Amino acid sequence: MTRTNLAEFDLKPGPPESAKVDLLAIGVNQGALDCDAIKKLDQALKGEAGREIALRGFDGRAGAEMVLPAYGAIAARNVLLFGLGSDPQTQALRLLGEAAVHNAHLVRARSVAIDARGLDVRYISAIAEGAELGAYRFKEYKGSASTTETLLRMSLVSHGGAAQRAVEDGRRMAAATNFARDLINTPADDATPQFLAERACAMAEENGLECEVSDRAGIERLKMGALLGVAKASPREPRFIELRYRPQQSSSGHVALVGKGITFDSGGLSLKGPAAMEEQKRDMTGAALMLGVMSQIAYFRPPIEVRAYLPCTENMIGSNAIKPGDVLRTRSGQTVEVLNTDAEGRLVLSDAIAYACESSPRCVIDAGTLTAAVRAALGTRVAAILGNDPALVRRIRDAGTAAGESFWELPLVTDYAEELKSNVADLRNVGTSGNAGTIICALFLHEFVKCPSWAHLDLSGVAFTNKAIPLSPPGAVGFGVRTLLRYVSETV
Repeated sequence: MTRTNLAEFDLKPGPPESAKVDLLAIGVNQGALDCDAIKKLDQALKGEAGREIALRGFDGRAGAEMVLPAYGAIAARNVLLFGLGSDPQTQALRLLGEAAVHNAHLVRARSVAIDARGLDVRYISAIAEGAELGAYRFKEYKGSASTTETLLRMSLVSHGGAAQRAVEDGRRMAAATNFARDLINTPADDATPQFLAERACAMAEENGLECEVSDRAGIERLKMGALLGVAKASPREPRFIELRYRPQQSSSGHVALVGKGITFDSGGLSLKGPAAMEEQKRDMTGAALMLGVMSQIAYFRPPIEVRAYLPCTENMIGSNAIKPGDVLRTRSGQTVEVLNTDAEGRLVLSDAIAYACESSPRCVIDAGTLTAAVRAALGTRVAAILGNDPALVRRIRDAGTAAGESFWELPLVTDYAEELKSNVADLRNVGTSGNAGTIICALFLHEFVKCPSWAHLDLSGVAFTNKAIPLSPPGAVGFGVRTLLRYVSETV
């Protein structure tokens, strides 16, 4: 289902100037215009490259781009020079891969080669990752004229057997993200809880994972009263999805991943405004994130067992809808007074987190689009992370840095927990003051965590974009997939 316009991705031996392609992309460090690649290009073009570089002011600064026609002087038809900045890191190489794909369309290229000679395998992996992320397209609902985009043949000019594995690693990281993007971009009328369950089971079968799905009756047996309460008004039945990856050799303990799967959020009787509802198909981002991680986990083969728990439902209005003031009994036995039906994500997560903790995981990581407050605080490029284990929070943030995804830690201010006290139940689902919404939400979830190592990711600001941003076209960003896939595969 994933939309990509890369037909193939391989390695080319030999010097880049011998690559017979429509576009040759070369990364240039800032201030390094005397590098071997540019010298050879300028020589082949009889000084024309140097003159154009000076005329256009290209200096290799981060993100700078310049395309030159080769006029038959080298095998490639066009050359892209891309600025890597003064201290290139993996993100700069991802952007090189994306820029190669983007500029290929501008010059109507069918084949692209990227100069990756002498690069460390992590940089080669990053180029492949960026190219696949940049090539993503979701056109499932477009007319046939929009789905016939030219397929690109992509190559890296590199040497050595390790480079091939690095390319595949990068492509797999991107494929996990694109899998999640597909799910999030699918309209809510099609991407129902049952749809997610079917996708999860099909993906699990393809990758040798275990998958178990509970319908409404099964959820009732699990005593997940919060999930059932949110689901009351929807004619589409809820689903609770469990996925399990087992390593080839037995491991001590396991990692639990919990993802919010609200396939459409109307706000319930605490109804959202029309503008706020336009993107609410994205409210299952947490579940999609975990499905993306699990879709590639068998390839990366972490030495520890990983389980994913996905509570999935719509949050709708109707005569049977949960009402402000109603009290729900959760899986943990704790009761919750629902004072705002639009604070439903924390309700479904509370049941799933309690269930996940019963099997004594090494750590629990939950994620979802939870609060508008996090967007106000951190904007659209940084996600919030909170937790009870500083070491876990630090390792996830480090994995995010490696993935090019930024997380900022917010404090669990325990004094604020007073705001969650209810006069009629154990908890209320929103604070009394209306302040510190992201922290209050995390404190609510913390009440259900019976595990010494837990982290909560609030993705509300970063999950969806209305304009193209680095490594993502408009629509679902897939933020967090590569962070968690790196965490479970490299740092556990």
